[in-house]
Amino acid sequence: MRIGRWTLVLLLTLVSLPASAQFMLGGGIEYFSWTEDTQPIKVKERGPLGVFTIGYTQVKPVGWLLAYRGRFYVGEVDYDGALLFAPNVPVSSQTRYIGAANEGQLRYRTQAFDVLAALGIDAWNRSLSANQEEDYRIVYARLGLEHVNAQRGWLFGAGVKYPLWTQEDAHFTNLGFDQNPKLNPGKDLSGFAQLGYRFDPHWALIGYADGYRFKESNQVFVTAGGVPQGSFVQPATDTYVIGVKAEYTF
Repeated sequence: MRIGRWTLVLLLTLVSLPASAQFMLGGGIEYFSWTEDTQPIKVKERGPLGVFTIGYTQVKPVGWLLAYRGRFYVGEVDYDGALLFAPNVPVSSQTRYIGAANEGQLRYRTQAFDVLAALGIDAWNRSLSANQEEDYRIVYARLGLEHVNAQRGWLFGAGVKYPLWTQEDAHFTNLGFDQNPKLNPGKDLSGFAQLGYRFDPHWALIGYADGYRFKESNQVFVTAGGVPQGSFVQPATDTYVIGVKAEYTF
């Protein structure tokens, strides 16, 4: 996977959108958390990610409208866990993340709030070492409510999120195995929320929380030199971000 492809899709999508709309650009920082249910030592990753956001919303006072949200994120976080082939040996290092999410939204706007239904794809690279990396592709749906203030005042929203399709490429051949079977992390429900304040029609400061919950993946079997080497799974994983961003609307 190449994250640059998803960034290009994000930019081309905005170029093709009609002009009768609000466009948003934003940037900020997120606190990232990743926890795997591994035994005897849990894998924990914690640290900051930089984030750039971009968006579009049709201009309508009430009724059905379309919207788009894009997010690009990158950073290095602290890794505390164990060695892949020696799960009893603790290790601390750094994990690099780079990813992009694209989300299409259908909204129904009333005088008080927007009812939100969204479908998106989130793709990221998780690089744990020179030889060990993982590529994730997640197709997800979101449902929620948002209070939108176009002039000045509080912004808030909340809802639920569910992964419809999951795929993890663990690059087993980079680790010396003959095959590279794909893993499919199990699906579970999670939530999202945001709270912010719009200072004027252009500038807003927004805090938010989002994430995924994955159940244990399917089991895959690999060989090395034709000799069976056992099986692998992606353990049950909880991951979330808590972030703050400044957003400019024009």
